[in-house]
Amino acid sequence: MSNFTELETAVLHAIFKETPEIQDALERQLEAATVVERENTGAGFFTTIAIQEDVAAVSSASPLGREVGARVGGVNHGMGFLVFMENGRMRTLEGFTYADSTADLDLEHVDFEVLSVPEGSAI
Repeated sequence: MSNFTELETAVLHAIFKETPEIQDALERQLEAATVVERENTGAGFFTTIAIQEDVAAVSSASPLGREVGARVGGVNHGMGFLVFMENGRMRTLEGFTYADSTADLDLEHVDFEVLSVPEGSAI
């Protein structure tokens, strides 16, 4: 695994737990993953992920992560997260706020607590 922040890593592991039938395969993808690009959008972030071609693809819905959220320092209403899949491999991790800005946050060094959030509710 290369270049993931602590927040990204914790959120990805929590998302994987939502799909126990492919959790091990997703963990293997993460071990071979590299961050290609990271963008703070001001309303959250996008992390573009590359997975080596020799790592097995999975059959899954996209996106994954509808029940994972986090309390994040500097974000009053918490964040939600989704992993978008492409051809059976993780392609993009999205973190989004419910009402706050991330423009002035250093998302690589924030304090956080990952939570399971019932679908449709904010933290």
